[in-house]
Amino acid sequence: MFLKNFFTQIKKISFLYFVMVFFVLLRSEILFKLESKELYTISFKGLSVGSHLFEWTLDKLFFDMYEMSEIGDASMKAQVRLVKHTHFLELHFEIDGWAEAECDRCLDPLKLDVSSKAKLFVKFGKQTDDDGSTGEDMIVLSYDEDRLNVAQYLYEYAHLNLPIRKVHADDENGQSLCNLEMIKKLEQFLVNN
Repeated sequence: MFLKNFFTQIKKISFLYFVMVFFVLLRSEILFKLESKELYTISFKGLSVGSHLFEWTLDKLFFDMYEMSEIGDASMKAQVRLVKHTHFLELHFEIDGWAEAECDRCLDPLKLDVSSKAKLFVKFGKQTDDDGSTGEDMIVLSYDEDRLNVAQYLYEYAHLNLPIRKVHADDENGQSLCNLEMIKKLEQFLVNN
């Protein structure tokens, strides 16, 4: 009887320990993602009027911060040139490099060149969108703000540069460079009219 109670207690402790470790790991992953995104924050309050350059490398760790990212691995150089004016900010984004995404046909990794340029204007005032004063390339920050996190913009501009249909190119003989085994499987299930 003693051994049975002992093993029952061990099982309960093991389960509780497992649950505790699970929540600690989950919490640390969430904190890591939040802290990682902070690396892409620009403090603009102390900057002088004029042009300022910020650079980051966007790689697998960056895109892993976002759950629904189409980009797996990557090596991109991101530059943000912030032009500070007296009443607004102007951000010029430039992203160059490569990204790895899934081929839409065979699901194998596909390496794509990425080259993107975009502009974003930041004005200061009351944050409302119902007056029609903001658009896709303009955001409004309150007068109290002194920092801007550009991680989401870098993520979006990198993804907007990906082609809508991502498939392997054909070789010089006109044959697809897709995974032949997967193409044969797809042809098995193809319905011909």
